[in-house]
Amino acid sequence: MVRILLGCAAICVIGVGLVIGGGQRAVAVAKENFPLISYDAFEFGFRGPDRLDPGMVSLQVVNTGKHAHQMQLVKLGEGHTAADFAAEVKAEPRRIPRWSRLVGGPNGVVEGERASTLQVLTPGDYVLVCWLPDQTGAPHLTLGMTKSITVTAGTPKPAPEITPDVTITLADYSYTLSKPITAGTRTIKVVNQGQQVHEALVVQLPPKASIKAFGETLAPGKPSTGSSPGKPVGGVVGLAPGDHALFQTTFVPGHYGLLCLFPDHETGQPHFAKGMTLEFDVK
Repeated sequence: MVRILLGCAAICVIGVGLVIGGGQRAVAVAKENFPLISYDAFEFGFRGPDRLDPGMVSLQVVNTGKHAHQMQLVKLGEGHTAADFAAEVKAEPRRIPRWSRLVGGPNGVVEGERASTLQVLTPGDYVLVCWLPDQTGAPHLTLGMTKSITVTAGTPKPAPEITPDVTITLADYSYTLSKPITAGTRTIKVVNQGQQVHEALVVQLPPKASIKAFGETLAPGKPSTGSSPGKPVGGVVGLAPGDHALFQTTFVPGHYGLLCLFPDHETGQPHFAKGMTLEFDVK
């Protein structure tokens, strides 16, 4: 779930002996033998390890705050900092700084819930960001909700091949499902084949509610209306063109939607306003 200044992949994992903290590395290991890297998200910051090893990880956000949060992972160009990123996005909210790359991360979840993505981390400096707005419409990023992390140098183990149940293809401005999503725990691959940054925010909708109406509650520059016709249940935050990530969600029967809240380069409109939504039923 994303809003740039104006204004979302997990493999089922069970952490064992998770130890995290400032300056420490995550040591939990998922049952698939991937490290489980977990961060708490709250008003307004992230709590978790500062340094990570390279390779495939399950990257998890746990919402310990009162409002919806997400965890965008941004790789920074050499010599740039989290402060540089925040300042440049403030100055030009329609575009991501050229020296940075959005590489996914777990999308929005509400208080008390969690989401994760499965992806490969390469060495370098990164920043965690929450784009979501507060009740006044100010993105959490502008309220200090960032965290700098470093992926240390080294040669990671080769990433294993994971066969997804469904692939969601992102384009300018549409979603395509490789096949219908059915009830149960499903592994979803998200691939950005567009020319702009896109996301896949998964929203569980009430009967007769629309995903566009949900998006309007987070439209750029608008204060929060206090309630949304739907519940965000994860997905993948912003992916640069050509990138991909995986997530896993347990789908119960019902009505769902996908949408992208990133702003268009030229008009500044959120992508969902340009038609980047999809509603589907899970049976």
